Amino acid sequence: MRVLCCLDGTNIEALSKAITTMLRPDTLAIGLLYVIDSGPHGEMERQRERFLRQAELAPGRREQLRQAEEASAQDILEEGSRNLAGAERLQRRGRPEREIVNCAVEWNADLILLCPRTTYGSKPTIGPKSVGRVARFVLDHAACPVLLVRPITREPFPIPR
Repeated sequence: MRVLCCLDGTNIEALSKAITTMLRPDTLAIGLLYVIDSGPHGEMERQRERFLRQAELAPGRREQLRQAEEASAQDILEEGSRNLAGAERLQRRGRPEREIVNCAVEWNADLILLCPRTTYGSKPTIGPKSVGRVARFVLDHAACPVLLVRPITREPFPIPR
């Protein structure tokens, strides 16, 4: 079975725990995918154009940004490899939701594992808006089964009073 794990920089522990508790890692081909999101570049250029009248970043600054993104991607994939030894590293650049779906097809994935949304320091939410745009797109468009892996929360569901 070929399992594609979608990394976001915060979810490797949840994904590796899901694999080790539900699947037999020794019988799997595991792919670790990290996508460098190209969306923020367009947003930055629109903001620059709005306030500074110059949409383009200077070539030196653009190269610094690219190098920082590459270094961050390598760090995330390295951490994933430490948690899931023997996994194949896959890196893409573009819109994460589309790259995940396309990579799953090209890599012949039998299962996609991803978290519902990236959480930076905040608790996972239960209820509406608990699935982000990337996860929603992958759930709707993937050509194979998708396993949505939520981080464990011990908080009870809030009851309105």
